[in-house]
Amino acid sequence: MSEDRRQFVWARPGGERERADSPAGRNAVPRTPQGDQPPVGDSSDARGDRPPRVRPATGGATGREAARPPNAASRGPTGRRSDDPRVRFRFRARGPVGVASAAGDRSVYLGCADGYARALAPDGSVRWTVRLGGRVSAPSVADGLVYAAAADGTVVALDPATGERRWTFATGRELRAGPVVADGTVYVAGDGGRVTALHAEDGTRAGSFRNAARAICALAVDGDRLFLAGLDGGAYAHDRTDGRERWRVAPDAAVHGAPTVEGETAYVGTVDGGRIRAVSAVTGRERWRFDAGAGVWASPAVVGDTVVAGSADGAVYALDAPDGAERWRIDTGARIWASAVVADGTAIVGNEAGVVYAIDVETGAVEWRHRPGEAVVAPAAVADATVYVADRGGAVSALSKDVR
Repeated sequence: MSEDRRQFVWARPGGERERADSPAGRNAVPRTPQGDQPPVGDSSDARGDRPPRVRPATGGATGREAARPPNAASRGPTGRRSDDPRVRFRFRARGPVGVASAAGDRSVYLGCADGYARALAPDGSVRWTVRLGGRVSAPSVADGLVYAAAADGTVVALDPATGERRWTFATGRELRAGPVVADGTVYVAGDGGRVTALHAEDGTRAGSFRNAARAICALAVDGDRLFLAGLDGGAYAHDRTDGRERWRVAPDAAVHGAPTVEGETAYVGTVDGGRIRAVSAVTGRERWRFDAGAGVWASPAVVGDTVVAGSADGAVYALDAPDGAERWRIDTGARIWASAVVADGTAIVGNEAGVVYAIDVETGAVEWRHRPGEAVVAPAAVADATVYVADRGGAVSALSKDVR
């Protein structure tokens, strides 16, 4: 073990201690999730609004890789050019898709509901395809590897150029959150409130702990804290070294998006009650709250002194970060389930009608709007002046950010 790897001694349920690199659970048998799973949880907000429901892949995944050369795209998901000057390419997968991008090699990495992780070239052709088990969440790209997690509990590290597996870890439980990578550690979480940390270089276990939530649906890391969203209620902060809970807020309100931390403040959106809250990232003490028109399902975005968040009432809100005062709002006309992504002063957000908006964060002016497909239920990714957005039906569109 290299000496610079983070060391953990996290408590197991019942008080038993687990040390770094323990083999416990490494050979656990994954289980396949059953039943419909909405992409943003199964709690409703005060108005009864619910996101579109998603049926996970069926038939049982084998975990075997199926490398697909670019010219084989016609046998399954396909990428194609468009006559629209804003659209650089469109790619069709099967079912909802989570998107990550890497500006260095201009690749796009997808986690798909059909149980596959995929890499696309800048022209939309398929570089590789790897089969995992169950719905695959949006990958994370860090330290020269692509990390992906599947609903059946499988976590993998993949070579970004070839899709070759560097390591595989079976958590033995359904995963809903992650992977999130920080300081050489990969974090994943899911049902039962279990958080698992793995050494990023070789996939060995660094530790695990159990959160109070029934299910964890989102993770974020900032400094020495790990921030969690509890599907059955609450946002939490845990110490990354020992796993201890530092604080929790909104325990009676479903939280689907991970807290967004900027400086010493964490910003939390709640589904029940439709609120955006600012709390101390250190103590959890509330600083202000803002009542949106309906449930806030996704993480707020923070740029400078502005907080941007969408709501199930169809509005995008911009708030003053210090005091929560409303600066502007844009009514998109359809419910918003995904976080806004901010790049170069522009907020990119899609709604249930399938319309993607580019909004000037400073003024609230709509720079452009585009309807590439069906309902947008996942955050976009932005790299090299290209916006990658996926819809509920599995279509991924690469849009030029600068075409007006």
